[in-house]
Amino acid sequence: MLRIGVLGAGHLGKIHLNCLQQLPASYELVGFYDPDPKLAETVSQEKGIKAWEKLDELVDASDVVDIVTPTLSHFECAQTVLQKGKHLFI
Repeated sequence: MLRIGVLGAGHLGKIHLNCLQQLPASYELVGFYDPDPKLAETVSQEKGIKAWEKLDELVDASDVVDIVTPTLSHFECAQTVLQKGKHLFI
């Protein structure tokens, strides 16, 4: 089973979270990280998905990371994910 984490819970991040919740049982959505604590709490409550407080902890708990952050942060996020030896989707 592949564990998937999502970076970003903005407009597109919510769409990705919805899609990932519908994947077959061979995948597990472990949660998401967003640097805005108010947004993270709201999305977590609305969707019933765990909001991680630290990016590194979400990446460590995931096999695959879906990066849905603003374009300017893609490189930094991807670098973090790849340095930890994880698969990624941008």
